[in-house]
Amino acid sequence: MTRKTLHWVTGCVAWLSAVALGQSLTLQPFTGNGVLAWDDISTAFVQAQSYTVEWAPRLDGPDTVWREFATLPATNDTYQVDVPMFFRVKASVAAQFPQLRFAVLSDLHYMAPSLLVRDGPAFQTYLAQDPKLLRESPAICEQIATEVVQAQPQIVLVAGDLTKDGERVSHEGVIPYLQRLEAAGAHVFVCPGNHDINNPHAVSFDDAVTSRVPSITPADFATLYADFGYGAALARDPNSLSYVAEPVPGLWILSMDACRYDDVSNALSPYTGGSFDAARLDWIIHQLVAARAQGKTVIGLMHHGLVQHYEGQEYLFGEYLLTDWQNVAAQFAGLGLNLVFTGHYHAQDSVQGNFPGGDLYDVETGSAAQYPCAYRIADLAANGDLAITSPRVTTIPLDLGGVPFPEYAWNFEAARLLPMVVYILVNDFQVPFEDAQLLAPLATQALLANYAGDEVPDAETQAILVSMIQSPEPTHTFGLLLWGIWNDPPPADNQTTVSVR
Repeated sequence: MTRKTLHWVTGCVAWLSAVALGQSLTLQPFTGNGVLAWDDISTAFVQAQSYTVEWAPRLDGPDTVWREFATLPATNDTYQVDVPMFFRVKASVAAQFPQLRFAVLSDLHYMAPSLLVRDGPAFQTYLAQDPKLLRESPAICEQIATEVVQAQPQIVLVAGDLTKDGERVSHEGVIPYLQRLEAAGAHVFVCPGNHDINNPHAVSFDDAVTSRVPSITPADFATLYADFGYGAALARDPNSLSYVAEPVPGLWILSMDACRYDDVSNALSPYTGGSFDAARLDWIIHQLVAARAQGKTVIGLMHHGLVQHYEGQEYLFGEYLLTDWQNVAAQFAGLGLNLVFTGHYHAQDSVQGNFPGGDLYDVETGSAAQYPCAYRIADLAANGDLAITSPRVTTIPLDLGGVPFPEYAWNFEAARLLPMVVYILVNDFQVPFEDAQLLAPLATQALLANYAGDEVPDAETQAILVSMIQSPEPTHTFGLLLWGIWNDPPPADNQTTVSVR
């Protein structure tokens, strides 16, 4: 019989396999400076907790059935036993994360200044249907880039919708801001949003006239953002713009593309919803399985919401959630994904999804181009806790006529939300126009509070909502939906701590 000695392991998961029958396995000692003897060991993780010996009656490649033989703590001085047939040893370790700072941005909706030739009915009609601070977006990006550079993150995540509507000129305009972040020492990772690719709304505005301008293809997106995730990818999904990268040893960024930019409906309007077809989902699951086998910790990044953020969101704004989100999120949680950063809905909101296989935090970041114009700074501690804060843009390098930027952004959004809510009440809820005008301010208040996060209704608002819920349809259903928006599930939205383990 031969002997195998397993030294001290610096790594997250390490395997030792032997093919001779009935070998004698010796583990000694478990202290001191050891050696790295296996592939896929992350030097960012240290301190083995225990060793598990597994055996198999025969080797069948990936179908080999391994059975637990013994588990022993790493504090043992030595261990020796005759192992039947084929064996392997797994070292379970306590992750010691490198202390990292993240910045998270979403929905920049950068509009190149050249696209607004002359303000007029065309541009104002667009803003009435989709109220974003587009004219101000270059100044907002300038300010955010300045503030993020000052925060000195090692990693920057951008959760999609980098541009107004996927105009090539807008993509080319937003990239220099990302280059500034990388020049300051950050690794930047992006994922596409539903506005960014093959978008028929890629237009310029000239008084009352809109004119089509070039958009980009999925291949163009990967090329333009090669320095921001795609060029450094460990693996890329051949069926989408999903990829996985490892900015520091042991930590994977899994960027998941749920956008449907090739859908036939995109011929008329960008498809708002998101989904994973079988091929995309299979690729993502494969990455999560590989991460678990190699002992990598995964932080997810995607545009669409993976977990419902309040009761009724799926009914009211289902296109902002991934299709079949309950089942997909449950699979991901069961495979060890604890945290995903999302965007799309333009709200500062964090939610903890509870699934049989584990919990999954969906931390949604609001739009930089819409009130409250916030972003995230998150500090990862050695124990895997991620402390998240949410700075807001309070000033931009643009003349706003003396109005403070937070007030300017709030006024801009409130003025355009109100008629939009009236339209939704009349057309989606069949509320009479006169009643819709009375209810619209209450709904607008709820949406603005939801965008800001950590929403808490005052006593008067609560009383009105209770009265609505006790009313006949359609007021009853609408009251329940507003109650869901106001009653924010844990954790806190703007300042919170989640675990990536």
